[in-house]
Amino acid sequence: MFKFVNKLACLAIYTGLSLGIASTISPVFAEDSSLGIVMRRGQLRVGIDAAIGGPYMFWNAKTQFYDGFELEIIQEIAAKLNIEPRPINIPWSTQPDNLASRQVDVLLSAREEGALETGDTKGKFIETIPYYRSAQRLLIRADGTQIKSLRDMIGKRVGVVANSGGAAIAETYNKNRGNAIRLFSSRDLDRMVIQLRDRQLDAMILDEPVAVWQARNNPNFIIVGEPLIPIRLVAIVNKDDVSLKNAVDRALTEMRQEGKLEQILKRWNLWESQKTLKSTTVLPVTVLAIITPYSVYQ
Repeated sequence: MFKFVNKLACLAIYTGLSLGIASTISPVFAEDSSLGIVMRRGQLRVGIDAAIGGPYMFWNAKTQFYDGFELEIIQEIAAKLNIEPRPINIPWSTQPDNLASRQVDVLLSAREEGALETGDTKGKFIETIPYYRSAQRLLIRADGTQIKSLRDMIGKRVGVVANSGGAAIAETYNKNRGNAIRLFSSRDLDRMVIQLRDRQLDAMILDEPVAVWQARNNPNFIIVGEPLIPIRLVAIVNKDDVSLKNAVDRALTEMRQEGKLEQILKRWNLWESQKTLKSTTVLPVTVLAIITPYSVYQ
């Protein structure tokens, strides 16, 4: 019943009707029709990619549904709007096209702040406030504790996911140091994890959530060193969908204030770094220029 009344309230704003409860809805909802459309549909269609894997988003064989910390964030946002979450699995590289053609309402899929403000996607989308601050981390075997920084990787065999932030860091380091790191690049993360386990690699540079996930599921792995190139993750909507963007912002703000976001991240062992990791706004532009065009999932 409440959901039905809530839909009517939003409809009233866009049709000029006067309902008694309409005054409780924030005026920002009336900026455009995007939120009204979502509310009338009763579903928030979110573009995800389960191939990204844990802990971002993955298919859970036990529950026969998606899982991951991003899924929990999506579900909480939808609950705040009193509508149903509808994750739609779309290959990561084609998600912007699906958003632009309005096959989905929002992307929440390991999207880095500013990453779509380049090339063909520049000016087409707007970002929500961040829901997570990520970084690149060094993953090694527990018996390889002599490696504690990039400097310690000189002469070592280091695995990175092709076209990832970790690859950008290692390639830039090698460019400045004359290929000091023996770099191995692949799109097959699982294979490289096995190579690290079997001592064919000495270390890997990975997104922090992925590194945490691997250390969580492989007791012989540990994360060492300082976080490298911190960057914030955001949800993405079409540039004209300001009311929907503002509604997602409010939901994320409430989640943070109520401790819901902290609870989600703690469940996935991702909270500790959020208290100390600095924003990308403090990084030099030259560093951002190196890292922003790269992502693990391109």
